[in-house]
Amino acid sequence: MKYSQIKEGVEYGDLKSLITTNISVAEFEPKTGTDDDVVVLGFYADDEAPANDLASFIEKSSVSVLDTEVSPAADEDGYYMVFVELDNEDLMKKVFALIEDVSRLVEVETWNLKFFNGTEKEITIDKISEWLKKT
Repeated sequence: MKYSQIKEGVEYGDLKSLITTNISVAEFEPKTGTDDDVVVLGFYADDEAPANDLASFIEKSSVSVLDTEVSPAADEDGYYMVFVELDNEDLMKKVFALIEDVSRLVEVETWNLKFFNGTEKEITIDKISEWLKKT
């Protein structure tokens, strides 16, 4: 009897063009704590399946996350949200490490961070990697 390999999880580039370059930072209320203790990141996915794949990947990542959840339905723009709750301690290190990990799946070089106060900031994966090496 011949057996076939079962593929579990996602690999480099599997979510290319399925996750947008936008990341929401602290625009949503956390479920696992207060705004002072927990920050919610939001990734935008084109469909529910890639959103679930991304959430599963993030849960298994080396970055310590408190919770991940996929929105039950698409937003008004048609995107499913992947909400990631992070403890505020060493927040930027965790955020950048998580973005660096996710970049391998989606093959994104420049991310657009949209903050709770309406400001936006573009950052490249090269800058993120450079900053992480210094910390």
